[in-house]
Amino acid sequence: MRHEFFDHHREGNSLLHHFDPRLKLAIMLLFIATVVITSSDKRLLFLLYTAIVLTLALMSQVPLVHLFGKLVKLYPMIFFISVFVPFFPAQQDVSHRFGFITIYEQGLEKFLLINIKAVLAIFMSLLITTTTDLMLLLKGMESLKIPKLVISIVSFMYRFIFLLIDEVERMILAYQSRYFKLSLKNRIKTFANMIGVLFIRTYERGERIYLAMESRGFKGEVHTYTDLNWKRSDSVALTVFLLILYGPVIGLLLFI
Repeated sequence: MRHEFFDHHREGNSLLHHFDPRLKLAIMLLFIATVVITSSDKRLLFLLYTAIVLTLALMSQVPLVHLFGKLVKLYPMIFFISVFVPFFPAQQDVSHRFGFITIYEQGLEKFLLINIKAVLAIFMSLLITTTTDLMLLLKGMESLKIPKLVISIVSFMYRFIFLLIDEVERMILAYQSRYFKLSLKNRIKTFANMIGVLFIRTYERGERIYLAMESRGFKGEVHTYTDLNWKRSDSVALTVFLLILYGPVIGLLLFI
């Protein structure tokens, strides 16, 4: 398996690496929730949110190129989901016509707002998952009383996706070695068959994994070599983060 795991930089020695996983989960969830509920008229707050994630990224000592590279891979999904929003009018909306294309101002504002919030949320999630060992992160989720089903899904997804990538690579290699100069119609037909075969293999592999884990007494609990230890520095860091995040927010809500 040649794929780079998400926790390639987990062995760092930065301040962010030494934070308790529960603290990092709390920071991530509070930040994402705050970003999501912020309205579009509070534009200054988005500058604050951007400054927070960039500051944490610099604290982590993880190369920004590495983080932005992962962000670029995930962003197209957000873009294609929201790309049609500017073309739907709202009540008393102002329109701008460019040839046969009509764009509405409120739709464009919603499009920008969705993308800004999504980028901030994804960047924060990438930062936390990149600087935290997966098992410790799952242990932190368990300590925060997140349902075991959710923890199991995250754990299996993390491990299973690389097996699927390897399976797809083997199928593509087999296709390239057996088929030459196919027409577009035959190519589409072949790829459709490959997708069906991949689905069947995925289902069968999932069944085998389930039976193997059930035979070993798996109950959804996360076991690690070391126990989580909440330190005084974690409490200080959480307090500072809350003051930085919500101090300006409360100030803007009261005085603007």
